[in-house]
Amino acid sequence: MKKEVYGCNKLVHTGIKPTKNNLLAELEKQNAGLTHDTNLFPYSPISLFPCKRAAFTLAEVLITLAVIGIVAALTLPGLIQNHNEKAWSTAKDLWEKKLTETVRRMNIDGVMTGHESTEEFMNTFKNYMKVIKTCDNGDINKCYSPKIVQTGSDSEPIEIETSDLKTAENLGNDWETNTMSFVIADGTTVIMAYNPNCAYADPIEDTGSQVSCLGFMVDVNGKKGPNKVGDDIALKGQISLSNCDNPIGDMCFSTDFAPTAIDTTLDENKQYDEKYAYSSNYWAGAKKACSDMGMSLPTREQLAQLASELYVDSSGDEVTIGVTEIKTNLKVKDEYKDNPPITLDWRYWSSEEYNARAAYFRDFYAISTYHSDTNGSGSSKNNTNRAICVSN
Repeated sequence: MKKEVYGCNKLVHTGIKPTKNNLLAELEKQNAGLTHDTNLFPYSPISLFPCKRAAFTLAEVLITLAVIGIVAALTLPGLIQNHNEKAWSTAKDLWEKKLTETVRRMNIDGVMTGHESTEEFMNTFKNYMKVIKTCDNGDINKCYSPKIVQTGSDSEPIEIETSDLKTAENLGNDWETNTMSFVIADGTTVIMAYNPNCAYADPIEDTGSQVSCLGFMVDVNGKKGPNKVGDDIALKGQISLSNCDNPIGDMCFSTDFAPTAIDTTLDENKQYDEKYAYSSNYWAGAKKACSDMGMSLPTREQLAQLASELYVDSSGDEVTIGVTEIKTNLKVKDEYKDNPPITLDWRYWSSEEYNARAAYFRDFYAISTYHSDTNGSGSSKNNTNRAICVSN
């Protein structure tokens, strides 16, 4: 008789009503090894037991979750970065539109030009853009992130203190004005410098794109990270921290000066000469003066580099002067003859000590240069050598 199967845990029905005798007979046949050709009993005994169901083991679940976590860790940062880049790009476009519209309106009203300083310009500017906070030149980082990151020429990130961006030159402009920072209503923060020499733009001929009057660095993300130029920061110009009086080679020197002696017996001055406590320490005074300028006394090698840059030999050929080398029969290069970077016929301190009471220095004369460590008597740190400060 044809069987009808109703699935797992369902009895196999033959149409014959099950009885005790039928069940016993079927069991006897199975025990005797007989083949079950005809279904004498209407329900299969195997159907009396629950079937085994398929399922994941705990180990399989944990492995699956681990794989999902690894894939998420590999893909989510890229997705987040793409999302952030789109958001930053949109915000930068919005800033440019706001600035363009603001400049256009100021041009129409005839108030874009004629300001002598960034501060004076900002007093008018904030009447046209919704500025909720302004910070003057000495408190730039009260409105702007204290530190930003810029990729250097060697692709390494460079951290920059925004408090150092005090002038228009620091934003890559040649204007002699200071910077200010401010925050607008949507949280965008800006450092801006104004060009007092910018020309009036006719609002009909020029549709308001006269941002050449302005140098700025805008962070569309406010003080939140990453505070990186090219990501959430847009810069009109190029950051420049070089305020150099005497750029010579790859070094920047200050103008030279006669240092004032300081008392290194006092605790507050011991940092400038930890080895020699003296009431009139001129070498320590030179170190302090350079430190106050954010610079330092040059090393002996840097003084030798300065000499190599300053002089040529008597025939006009370039010379290379070693750290401890004495050179004579020299002459000052033509480019420095009328305006030498240092005062000649003086000796200049180095940052390196010969011993506790003496420091190395180099003499610069019109036709020679000498490396020295003492004046011949007493402590050289007591003498009034001149000083020049250096930074990279």
